[in-house]
This record gives sequence, structure tokens and C-alpha cells, in this order.
Amino acid sequence: MKPRILLVEDHDKTRNMLAHLLASTGYHVTQAPNGEIALELLKQEPFDIILTDIVMGNVDGIEVLYTARQLVPRPAVILLTGHGTLETCIAALREGAFDYLLKPCSDEQLLRCIAAALHQYHAEQRVRRAVETLAVAFTDPPEPLRNTDSANLVPEPEPSPPQTIGSLIIGATRQSVRFHGQPVPITPIEFSLLRFLAVTPGQPATYCDIVRHTHHLELNSVEAQRLLSSHVRNLRRKLDKRHLVHEHGVGYKLVNPNENWEDPPEP
Repeated sequence: MKPRILLVEDHDKTRNMLAHLLASTGYHVTQAPNGEIALELLKQEPFDIILTDIVMGNVDGIEVLYTARQLVPRPAVILLTGHGTLETCIAALREGAFDYLLKPCSDEQLLRCIAAALHQYHAEQRVRRAVETLAVAFTDPPEPLRNTDSANLVPEPEPSPPQTIGSLIIGATRQSVRFHGQPVPITPIEFSLLRFLAVTPGQPATYCDIVRHTHHLELNSVEAQRLLSSHVRNLRRKLDKRHLVHEHGVGYKLVNPNENWEDPPEP
């Protein structure tokens, strides 16, 4: 069976060129013109490799990476971007990406990277199958030894308390975010953004600091604002837009609109 690649790129010409290159090399290529469609495709079928741009629309490449990391088997993810630094590369690799390539890259470089990622993917699957075989052989493992000396027991960390800002409640998980008492469906990055801003409500956080927390990337102010703008727009649609205030040229802050009225310009 041909290796399966999910190609995620919002620039039509670039995506079609890459798809043609990969298909002519012998890969089975499925195209996604944006991150939202990529997430839907990941629910429907397995892939060996994900090749995704980072900066896209409402769902960016980092969120595709986060989702891919939760899958079993877990595909290898290669990130592509035209805006990158050494710090960005290191951060992406730490988040679980197989590799990080700057656009434009040569066909040879891309194909070498995909071949290496595919080799690692198959090696990981062999290990996973071996572990599953061992798990079946030891279906009733002995209970672990427990230290009965209560003085030496390490207490479990208490869950962080929910943060309430006006009608918005931000719990410890994204499933516990509520607005006017109703659950709000938000993505992992949107949740990370809300939690970060809720630490210091009413105080602006810079674009760079937010992206460093939400995406684990080191970007300049312009790149960071561009990456955040779609997530902020999505949250404003889901909440009262007055909760998220944009301080132009600085960053964003989370406020109680009943106490702080500002008509923020769109990011």
C-alpha cells in the first residue's frame, strides 16, 4: 500500500504543486486547503505523514500538530512555513514535529525529509505493536508496591480553580469553559489563549508572549499578531466580543465588559 500523506496548505498553487510532486514520487496524497478540513480528515482516515503549513486561517498548523499527537497510530508531522527563526524551529520540534522546513525548499530536501519521517513512523509502529503484544501476555500484572507511610506520600496536585470574568467561566479543561452558563466549544489553542489572558485580567499581554505560551513559538510582533488574529476572531464570535480587547501594536487583554467598556478594533 502506498504511504499516505495529508497535505495541508491554504495556498492553492503551492498545494497543487506539492501534491503533484508527492503523487509522482509514489505517495498517496490527500489535500486539505485549510486546517479545519485537515482536522475533519484526521477523524475519518489514518495517515502516515502530515505535511502542513503553519500560518493558515482559523486553524493553524500547530493545532493540526496538537491533534495529530493524540492519534493512535500517531502520524509524523512536518511543518512548513515561509516565516521562521531558529527558535521557532526548536520549539516546533519540542512540540512533537518530526521536522520543520522553510519555504521554498527544494524538491530533494522535501522528499528526503518525508522519507526519513516515514522511516521513523514505521519504526514507531513496530515498537507499538510489540508493546501491545506484551500487554496481552501480561493481562493481570501484579499491583505496584505502595508506601503505606502517610508521611512519605506525595499529595496529588489540586486542580487549578476556575477563573470567572463577568459571565465567562474558564475551568481547568476546555470542556469546562462556560459563557452565561452554557458550554462553549473551543479549540486547544483558544483555551490556552483564554487561560493565559485570564491570569492577569484587564492587563494586556503582548502578541509575542501570547504566542510563546499558546504555540510555543518565538516570533516577532507582526508574525505573532498574524498568527493570533484568527483565533481571536473565533473567540469573539463565541463570546461577547467585548471580553477580548485589542490594544493596537501591543497585544490583547481579557476584561469584564460590564466593568470595562472599550470598543476594540478588529485585529
